[in-house]
Amino acid sequence: MRDQASSLRRLVAGDQPVSLVNPGVPAGHGSARVIAVTSGKGGVGKTMLTVNLALLLAELPAGALVVDADLGLANVDVMLGVEPGRHIGHLLLAGCLPDEVAATGPGGIKVISGGSGLQELADASRADRLMLLEKLHSYYENFDYVLVDTSPGIGPEVTDFLRGADDLLLVTTPEPTSLRDTYAALKAITREMPGREVIIVVNCAAPGQAEQAIEALNHVARKFLERECKRWYHVEQDALVCRTIRDRKPLARAYPRSPAAVCLRRLAKALVRGAPAVREAAYALA
Repeated sequence: MRDQASSLRRLVAGDQPVSLVNPGVPAGHGSARVIAVTSGKGGVGKTMLTVNLALLLAELPAGALVVDADLGLANVDVMLGVEPGRHIGHLLLAGCLPDEVAATGPGGIKVISGGSGLQELADASRADRLMLLEKLHSYYENFDYVLVDTSPGIGPEVTDFLRGADDLLLVTTPEPTSLRDTYAALKAITREMPGREVIIVVNCAAPGQAEQAIEALNHVARKFLERECKRWYHVEQDALVCRTIRDRKPLARAYPRSPAAVCLRRLAKALVRGAPAVREAAYALA
């Protein structure tokens, strides 16, 4: 426990990425693959992407876990149609363990809700977040994939979760305001976690729109950050997304052949393969 706790303290302090599965081991070498999904602003489809990726990845033998780390403004449970009795805040209680908090969602995925409208969670201290991470990391070993849905923006409550991820997905849309906030998030990630690869997901975009958005983002990133995002995907704009959110039925299960669901399946397969995600088009899968 001493080695685990010290590794987690290094994670929160901002040192090199540490696996939440095996603290002390660099991210990417644990038994579970931790995928953090974040964004520069809200309203870009971050949570929709998280829950649907979890369902697609849950087809693997050990399944998937979704951790709603949007502390205080969580809605993963709503999108999945799950009504958990407990949320991530209960892990701040000394005797409470993750398996007592996790609820079962569609496809057998496990869900740890972030709680909604709870200011004490939004204002959690770094020591509290360290406690959460310390409890969560051993639970991750039960799964093939862990999807962490963070708060939008890049504050300490976000970077504490990002540092432990094997893959970091930064979600945006082609809108100029969204791209501006995505650049701000990329700048913060570069400052806080130098050298970390970021996979950009351009949501609500046709292939041409997504490519233009990436070119604009990389133009500024090369000029001011001396980096560029070579791995990126897009998710087609799809009216069925709004319908599934209203119906509390995930897109990947309700409309698996819809344009957006096909894009999400391509992203899920690439995450499994670990293949570069460059200029993927939304073609129907064979």
